[in-house]
Amino acid sequence: LSVNCAALAETLLESELFGHEKGAFTGAYYKRLGKFEQANGGTIFLDEIADMSTMTQSKLLRVLQEKKIERVGGNDTIDVDVRIVAATNKSLVQCMKEGSFRVDLFYRLKVVSIYMPPLRERKGDIPLLVDHFIDKYSDKVGKEISGISTEAIRMLSKYPWPGNIRELENNIQTACVMTKNGTLQPEDFPIYSDIDSKIEINLDTLQEDYIEIFSKIIDPVLPKLINSSEGKIYYFLESALEKALISACLKYFGSNQVKTSEMLGISRNTLRDRISRYSIY
Repeated sequence: LSVNCAALAETLLESELFGHEKGAFTGAYYKRLGKFEQANGGTIFLDEIADMSTMTQSKLLRVLQEKKIERVGGNDTIDVDVRIVAATNKSLVQCMKEGSFRVDLFYRLKVVSIYMPPLRERKGDIPLLVDHFIDKYSDKVGKEISGISTEAIRMLSKYPWPGNIRELENNIQTACVMTKNGTLQPEDFPIYSDIDSKIEINLDTLQEDYIEIFSKIIDPVLPKLINSSEGKIYYFLESALEKALISACLKYFGSNQVKTSEMLGISRNTLRDRISRYSIY
């Protein structure tokens, strides 16, 4: 059994965990067993335990120490034998310093501790998680989705994922709904619109991509260049690329030469020289 401690108000969480007697509070029309009684002899998972109030923490501590509970509004003490697994996305050490989490409860829970690094620190898991979520949501949205494109995987691998796996899952679900074919593309994902501001581009990877693109352009025309421009091919192609790059940057920055020179990493004098040399207007 599992309980999300952050999803319920304090009074509701207490009732959810420990149960309540009939008439214990407004709306309590019948007796209800809590999760600890239901999980007796088994395991209960408490998610986001750092969001539990100190009052409820005190009652949880009693479960760990004495293996006993009392239902809300009840007088009887009930024995329970439950293994507790807890998780949180907060630093419990910091919570203890702030006084929002009990020190004695922390050490009672910390029998075996597993630290799960954030998704941004384990990018190798992303392809496996993507496959899992595609299988999960392709049937739900009624589409036959075969996989995800290389460009999309690359985009997901570069994104910092502040919301961790939940954010990734949400993006995959949305992409499964938005995709127009059987393969998820970068533009299918919610993060695509603001990806430029959140991704640090790997220039080595980008260079590899452009080498492949340039090869596809050069290979077909190379024989003609050899026959007509022997000894000048390097300078011919270098000039063509330089002119295209400067023209594109000037267009992008609205002919602003200061921004263009800063982005290209060249001086304004060099930029003006190239503009004149290539007759770029």
